Amino acid sequence: MIKKFFLASVAATMMTACSVEEGFDTPVAANEITFSVESGSTSRQIATYSANSTDRFIISARHNGVAFIDEEPVSLSHGGWINRNASHVWPAEGNVDFFAYLYDETANNEHAPLLDIEQSRAKLRSFSVAADASRQASLKYASAPERCAAGGSVPLQFKEALSEIVFCAKNSSSKLHVEISEIEVCNVHMQGDFIFPAGKKAASWDVSSSSPKTSKAAFEVKTVGKEMDCLGEETTMHLIPQSSDCATSENGYSDGFSIVFRCAVWQLSDPAKGVQESDNMLIGDKNADGSVTFGELRIPLEINWHSGCRYVYSVNFGAGGISGIPVTGGTMLPVAFAAQCESIN
Repeated sequence: MIKKFFLASVAATMMTACSVEEGFDTPVAANEITFSVESGSTSRQIATYSANSTDRFIISARHNGVAFIDEEPVSLSHGGWINRNASHVWPAEGNVDFFAYLYDETANNEHAPLLDIEQSRAKLRSFSVAADASRQASLKYASAPERCAAGGSVPLQFKEALSEIVFCAKNSSSKLHVEISEIEVCNVHMQGDFIFPAGKKAASWDVSSSSPKTSKAAFEVKTVGKEMDCLGEETTMHLIPQSSDCATSENGYSDGFSIVFRCAVWQLSDPAKGVQESDNMLIGDKNADGSVTFGELRIPLEINWHSGCRYVYSVNFGAGGISGIPVTGGTMLPVAFAAQCESIN
């Protein structure tokens, strides 16, 4: 059962002229800095992270424009967020701005976030997403500006900083057999600065200094069935929010966004017998040794991703919609494609 609040003591350095020798190494309980993570859908997600080896968040803060807490870990232990260091107290005067993030560094440890705090803004500098979808993880953030001892425990409500990309597929035609082995999201920014909200300014991403790359999800071959189904957790991507125009064939699909489904599609001569040697392949190639080389179905489209949103891209083979996809022998393969957006924050 999830409690309404998780409490955590967080270590900080006393930002006054007083020294430890003057008695501030044993703080008064009323002035101790504590944090609470609010109950709700977001905190329920955070609570489940302990089962996936992500059992802490990182907290930083500034006081009067100067770094006050510097990337301190707060651990989840026995249902509460606990800092293992000594307790610390609020500054004698002035407010403190707090910034926190939660990220599964075990999934992508060479690309761990780095939090910079400046006088006017805080940001996760040069945050990178792994190219392999299996090593991508969600990134959650929280901020609590202008807090002081009189406000009690500092409330943290974590939100998703990235966009979640999900893929679904369906085979509507009894005359087709479809298998998918890989998905690529092409020409997207995989590195950027995440800028925490400040005043009336919402959180944002700056990807201007990075070059577009490809995010890839490879998996065991999946046979596409008659129902529209998600292609699985291993195909889900966590990517930096951004916008892009459609890729164009005139520029080799390098000038914008596209999704590539690495697939094999057979036109069945007898659906009751399944795939036979004599069946025509619409996408992919038959090899001399009997194996199959998967081909690609590329779908260019425009994107405008936002933090904390899930984008579901669905492809329906044999349903029509995107007409005129040329395949082997001049056959036109009818494919329908749909995009859906929903909030996860």
